[in-house]
Amino acid sequence: MEDLRGNPISQVGDAKNDAGPRKPGIAQPASAQAVASFRKQLAALQAQQANVDKQIADLKNFNRGEAGHDTGLQLHKSYNTESVEAQVRKLEEKRKQLAAVIDALLDAARKRGIEPGQLRY
Repeated sequence: MEDLRGNPISQVGDAKNDAGPRKPGIAQPASAQAVASFRKQLAALQAQQANVDKQIADLKNFNRGEAGHDTGLQLHKSYNTESVEAQVRKLEEKRKQLAAVIDALLDAARKRGIEPGQLRY
């Protein structure tokens, strides 16, 4: 009985293994390098998505007859003979693909233990 009074907490196992075995359902904290890598990839994809959104808006404005800020002949740009509606459809498909890649990236980050708030700037 004297032994129990001196140390009220019972210890079982080695002191080296305090962390215990990894449990498959619990995500371990992610390293700062992994968070930075995911954040960089996410920023690039979001920039591409914003560019596609701008192109779609410009094409829709052009189709409505609204003059944009870049009217006239521009020698450094290529011109497309495809209809505006077809171009918009292609861009919307590209936007859907980018959204799917972003979702997959966010899922991969979540599986690595990265919280969504860690990916925001």
